[in-house]
Amino acid sequence: MLPLLPLILASTVPLHLYAQDLAIPYPPPSSHIIHPLPHHYITEDELPQTFTWQNVNGNSYLTRMRNQHIPQYCGSCWAHAAMSSLADRIKINRSYINARKKSCHDDNNNNGQQHPDQAADELILGQLGPSPGPDIELSIQYILNCGVQPTSSSNRHLSCHGGSSLFAYEHIHSNLKFIPMETCLDYIACSSESQEGFCPHVRSLTTCEDWNVCRTCDGFTTPNDHGNNGAHSSLLRNGPSDEEQSTTTAKKDQYGCRAIPQGSIPNATILEYGSIEPNNIHAIKAELYARGPIKTSINAKYLLNYTGGILGSDDDPALNNATHNHGVSIVGWGYDESRERQHWIIRNSWGVYWGEMGFFRIELGRNLLGVEENFAWATPSTWMTFGDDCHDTYIDVSRDVLSMQLR
Repeated sequence: MLPLLPLILASTVPLHLYAQDLAIPYPPPSSHIIHPLPHHYITEDELPQTFTWQNVNGNSYLTRMRNQHIPQYCGSCWAHAAMSSLADRIKINRSYINARKKSCHDDNNNNGQQHPDQAADELILGQLGPSPGPDIELSIQYILNCGVQPTSSSNRHLSCHGGSSLFAYEHIHSNLKFIPMETCLDYIACSSESQEGFCPHVRSLTTCEDWNVCRTCDGFTTPNDHGNNGAHSSLLRNGPSDEEQSTTTAKKDQYGCRAIPQGSIPNATILEYGSIEPNNIHAIKAELYARGPIKTSINAKYLLNYTGGILGSDDDPALNNATHNHGVSIVGWGYDESRERQHWIIRNSWGVYWGEMGFFRIELGRNLLGVEENFAWATPSTWMTFGDDCHDTYIDVSRDVLSMQLR
C-alpha cells in the first residue's frame, strides 16, 4: 500500500512537502572543528563493507523515529535531520560512558562533571556498551521558536518555511548555547511567522520567551469544571505554594504555564560542527562510522511514491536530478550482492508508515538525488543526565580505531 500523506500532499501542494531544506555550498561559511576529522585517521581499507547504527552487535543506537507532518505540515526537515542526528550521537557517546561503568552522578566524580581526558584513560575508547537509556531527545520546537525567521535579506532562517541544519548547529553553538530536551517543549509544527492551520491561534506558543524554552503547566484554568477534587484539586486551583513559587519563575502565560528556571533546564550543548567535502565517499563513511549519523540534503520529489527497495537499482535517469530540497539523516550503509554495489541507509522524517519503516536505501557513489553533496554534522559537548548539577561529557574516540573495527 502506498503511503497516504505524501500522495495526498503531492496532488495538492507538492512543493510544501519537501522544498524546505537550504543546501549550503562547500566549503561552508561557518564551522567549528576541534577534534581530528575521522577520514584523517581511518583509512578506506579500515572501513567495513556494511555498517549501520540501526544494528551494532544487536543494539540500535538510533533515537526514536519522528514525523514532521504532525500535528500539521511544517517544513522542518532540516531541524528533524539535525536534531535526530545529534541525539543519536549523544546516545552513541553515552554508550561509551556506560561501557566504562562510571557516570557523572557517581560519588566523588569531579562534582558532577567528567574530564574528557580522565574518561579516556579508563576505557578502550571505541568500545560500545549497551545503550544506557532512556534516550535523550532534543526539542525541535525550541529551534523553531528561537531560530531566525525568514527575511528577504537573509537565507539563514530557521523556521517552518525552511532552514539549514548547518546554520542550526551554528546558532545553537554560538548564540543559543544549548538545546533543551524534548519534554521541555513538544513539537507543535508552527513557527512565529506561520499562518497555516492552527498556527495563528497558538502564536504565544511560538515565541522565544522563557516559557517557550522549557515550560510546565500547573493545572486547568477552571479546575472545578473538570471534576477535580482532593489535594490535586487544591493544587490546580491555587497553583504552587509561596515557597514553591519562590523557586520558580512566577510569571505565567495565558495558559497558566510557567518557565522552568534556566539553571534547571535539561539540555545538551554542541562542541563542534562542520560539513564534508562533496562526493568524498571515504570522508562521509569515516565520519558516520566514527561519530554517528550525518545530515544530508536530497531531491525528495522522487521519494513521494517510495515504498521500499534500493533506489538506483533500476537506473532510472530521474535519480540524477540533484536539486536539493529536503534534509535527511544517513545512518549507515549496506551491500547489495545481486548488483555488487553498496547503498546508503537513510532515515527520513515522514513517520514509520512511509518507506521502509521511515527509512530508505539509495545506491552510493553515484550522487543519486544529490545525496553526496551537502552535509552537516555536530558533536555534542555535554548533556544533562541526573539533575541540574550533573552533565556527562563527550568522549573523542579518534585514538581507538581498533575497537571501532570490533563493532
